[in-house]
Amino acid sequence: MSNTSFATLPSTRVDPDVREQFLRAAEQNHQTPSEAMREAALQYIRKARQKEMARQAANIRANKEDEEDVMRWIEAHSIGISDDD
Repeated sequence: MSNTSFATLPSTRVDPDVREQFLRAAEQNHQTPSEAMREAALQYIRKARQKEMARQAANIRANKEDEEDVMRWIEAHSIGISDDD
């Protein structure tokens, strides 16, 4: 990731065994711990967005919004982190 500026995530406390497993897994995947954490953060964001989209889609179905509103919602939520990251 060249020419990219990074921010710092909050520190996280984990069980020492989890830490060791994480470091070992990162090494086995030829990643630095930072690269593995960035990947994990992106996966978490994708999962949270999918949950939110499913919740909102259920709400739209329950409220029987018209197709134009649904299309605007899909367009508004299709921008951001792609699955290719």
